[in-house]
Amino acid sequence: MSRLRAARFGEPGPGRAIGASDSARRATSDKSARQGRGTPRPVLDVEIDALDANGDGVATAGGLRITVPFTIPGELVRVRVVDRTRGRPSAPLGTRRPTARGAPATATLVEVLRPSPHRTTPPCRHFGGNAASGIGPCGGCTWQHIAYAEQLRLKAELVDRLVRASVPHAPAVRPTLAATPVERPWGYRNKVHFVFGSQGPTLTMGHYARGSRRIIPVVECPVHDERGNVFAFRARDVFTAAGLLAADGSRGTLRSLAIRVGGRTREIMATLIVSNDRDRRVRAATRRLLDQAPPTSMHLNVHARDDAFIFGPSTRRIHGSARMRDEIAGASFLMSPAAFFQTNVPAAEMLVRLVLDASGPPSRVLDLYAGSGLFAIPLAAAGHDVVAVEENRLAIADGEAALKLNSAAQGRCRFMARRVEAALPTLRAADVVVLDPPREGCPPQVLHEVFGRLRPSRAVYVSCNPEALARDLRPICRTGYQISTLQPVDMFPQTAHIETVVVLDRSGTG
Repeated sequence: MSRLRAARFGEPGPGRAIGASDSARRATSDKSARQGRGTPRPVLDVEIDALDANGDGVATAGGLRITVPFTIPGELVRVRVVDRTRGRPSAPLGTRRPTARGAPATATLVEVLRPSPHRTTPPCRHFGGNAASGIGPCGGCTWQHIAYAEQLRLKAELVDRLVRASVPHAPAVRPTLAATPVERPWGYRNKVHFVFGSQGPTLTMGHYARGSRRIIPVVECPVHDERGNVFAFRARDVFTAAGLLAADGSRGTLRSLAIRVGGRTREIMATLIVSNDRDRRVRAATRRLLDQAPPTSMHLNVHARDDAFIFGPSTRRIHGSARMRDEIAGASFLMSPAAFFQTNVPAAEMLVRLVLDASGPPSRVLDLYAGSGLFAIPLAAAGHDVVAVEENRLAIADGEAALKLNSAAQGRCRFMARRVEAALPTLRAADVVVLDPPREGCPPQVLHEVFGRLRPSRAVYVSCNPEALARDLRPICRTGYQISTLQPVDMFPQTAHIETVVVLDRSGTG
């Protein structure tokens, strides 16, 4: 749960099915297909036969494997190959044809010749072929062109194919659970984030273009909670009027704006990230913003380095409370501005309910990669005795502060501020182990300690990366554990990202 996130964001709105007319089938304008001077790049008609782990379509042409963003399996599309050498080396998922060797080439979509019945019109003007000329598509969303019911099916299918390739006798994956209404899978991000850039002398605010650090000015972001958007765009206007500049030049200081909106409360926590705190104009503009529309709390974070991380090491409260409060599964949680907490509160509540249901009657529970106690505190409130291991001390401090708000959990939950690898050898017994590792999954020594030495009767693995999950399940199952259930949860509609809760039981012969 102590995952460090780079600034990546997205969009949304209810789409409609695309018809078979030429105008409706065209996914990009002719001018988006034109290339600059130099050797013409090949244009091919190909059939999309798979999706890769990034959610992009995959096709084969003349032995060449090609990835094509914004496509759907079964579609016949016209593409322009733009890169034969630097394609991403992710393996295609669910291929129906032999895979060409080497990293796939990349291509841009020119036209959809035979659309999928699941293709919809993306509602956001910053998405894919809808993106304004010259700026490229926003990097936040990848699947707005796919009807939401099909997104849910594709996510379950991807998990199923990956896991079965690693563990052939795994049970079938359950249908993906949606935390938003299926007819309106938008506005789900309780964490809102925009980055600042420049267009000449003018301050802009937006998201990164797909596959780059180039900033696209945006006027909407339908996957964000609208309360966060309202505050962010008001802040942009105040900062622009004050003549502030982005930190992409020698005179600017603004990096980004992070806003946390309560899922079960009305609280709003805003954090302005700057390269330094010496600009008096930033202070004056922030005071004007607070006079106009004060959030519950506001913080200033100083991040001097130009890297992929959102927050720097120094955060100062300038208004309101030090932490934001929210509620999940009947428990209260506190969040510091720079600490990680799940982006989608209703989906996080689904994860917690699944973990609670899998944990059975009160027992000894070991919660690894515990963050600020998303699972540990509700488990303790349900009567379990919980040891929560987390290396991020900021998250630990939030968890320990939240325990004071949850009387039923007090005395049953102990946080341990150590790396999981270092803590495990000191722990002697657990009936249930909960694992919520970062995107790369669990190191081999963690799997050995949990499933080779501690050997709990049950383990619950919460994964945010099905590729890492499939890789970890193979050695786990070789130690005598069986997969009981595989349950995907859609934390991020309009993207290919998938959360999966896996229940593993120790077999009698293990």
